[in-house]
Amino acid sequence: MRVISQDGRLDFPYEESVVFITPRDESEIRIQAIGDDDDGMLAKYSTGGKAKKAMEMLRIAYENNEFYHHTANSEHFTEFAQALSEEMFKKATSEYFQFPTEEELE
Repeated sequence: MRVISQDGRLDFPYEESVVFITPRDESEIRIQAIGDDDDGMLAKYSTGGKAKKAMEMLRIAYENNEFYHHTANSEHFTEFAQALSEEMFKKATSEYFQFPTEEELE
């Protein structure tokens, strides 16, 4: 699965990276990644709660992606696909996650 920064400037494979929350100062919380050769800021939030919520969204997106890959060729996949709305199916089968903006978390 690909992970994309808030501003769209960073795009990297989640499976080959470490994503973590780091407080640089008390006025902002940053989510950063360290991958093969690059490291950079993925998202910036004003509170730790928003940063944690964004990280949880990333974990859910990854879990959905893994579930999709493990069930895509099974008979259960058809049942799964029919149970979801078109929007939810698109989210569950997406191959990327882009960190939300501060406003999208409110």
